[in-house]
Amino acid sequence: MKYLFTTLFLFYYIISYSQGVVNCNSHRYDQEVFSLVNITNDILYGSNTDANGAQVSLTLDVYEPAGDTLAMRPLIIWAHGGSFISGTKNDNDVVTLSQHFALRGYVCASINYRLGIPFPMNETNAQKAVFRAVQDMRAAVRFFRKDAAGPNVYKIDPSLIFCGGSSAGAFTALHLAYLDDTSEIPSQIDTTQMGGLEGNSGNPGFASTTNAVLNLCGALGNKTWMHPGDVPLLSMHGTQDQVVPYATDTIYLLGVFPVMVVDGSYSINEYANLIGVPNEMYTFYGAGHVPYAGNIQYMDTTIRFVSNFLYRYLGCTPSDPEPYPNTFGTASSDQAIHMNEEAVLLVNPARQYLEIRTAGLSGTIHWLVFDITGKKAAEGIMAENTGRLKTDISRLPAGLYLVRLLTQTRVITLKFLHTSGY
Repeated sequence: MKYLFTTLFLFYYIISYSQGVVNCNSHRYDQEVFSLVNITNDILYGSNTDANGAQVSLTLDVYEPAGDTLAMRPLIIWAHGGSFISGTKNDNDVVTLSQHFALRGYVCASINYRLGIPFPMNETNAQKAVFRAVQDMRAAVRFFRKDAAGPNVYKIDPSLIFCGGSSAGAFTALHLAYLDDTSEIPSQIDTTQMGGLEGNSGNPGFASTTNAVLNLCGALGNKTWMHPGDVPLLSMHGTQDQVVPYATDTIYLLGVFPVMVVDGSYSINEYANLIGVPNEMYTFYGAGHVPYAGNIQYMDTTIRFVSNFLYRYLGCTPSDPEPYPNTFGTASSDQAIHMNEEAVLLVNPARQYLEIRTAGLSGTIHWLVFDITGKKAAEGIMAENTGRLKTDISRLPAGLYLVRLLTQTRVITLKFLHTSGY
């Protein structure tokens, strides 16, 4: 079945790719055929006001293969992670991706975008933060199409622009591609005040669409924003991601504030298959959030999988085999998430006691309980793991709580509802 899907996927791209000519025998875009990368830093691509009303200059860095003479090249726009409150275009993962894909012959741009989620950290303010980032990425896409229509300083093929990112950056690329109808915008967002879908971050008059999405550990506010005929999608995600849900679940800002329910990569992939949107997915089985950041093996897998996806888009057959193993495709979302779960709530909603099975953890366990405002409500230490944590919570007010379990190697966040209270 996998080989049938790959064949259909390749056929789709061969018939859909019409601008430019790719020599599939040259190894360009398939392998690192260049030895050096030229980097141009801090290019101004736009500006806009942030969540606090301050004017922000929007900048990006461009990565190009040194010595390249091709006049029109595909572009990948990368956006960094950081929960929409931190991170920069200089983050290690997006820099590494930009460098490696420039060595393959692509032009890459790593962008800064507006950050900030003011208090209260709730669904409305989180949605606005995503919306601002999407508007900025749209401005970056328009920046390159505007340049291509003029001097084409960056030698971009405007028909081959791919948008991707890591974590929050993947959120941004996904929403740029699939939140593309004003009727889909959440009602909490004042589109008049914020500038509508396109926004006011710069370079009006040019298309802000992407040709494909590179989703690395991201999620979409609502998978039904995808429609038949939408652009292709690549996803990579870890089953033990405690920051961005692998499937459909609540996302917790800073691991504490429940802000919204999102559809993670697994759910997006299933829905894309259902409605016929071409897509590929790689699951980092047993891995947490952005496992490729700072890990050479995971980064190598990420580069190979993304490279093969894009090379097929260009109508060619990759020479590098798919990374192995890819365990996605055989387990349900529930099985994938819970098969090797290290900590499980035994009673939820909880009344008098908080009870957690901890048999999957080892060593000393430091546990903390937080209410939904982020205030610490209880804590303790299990110097020796007995396989089960049981603590009296009867004096806590009723409500939603988070419990965090910390060992030397793991940080696990669980949520529970307390129904009694004092």
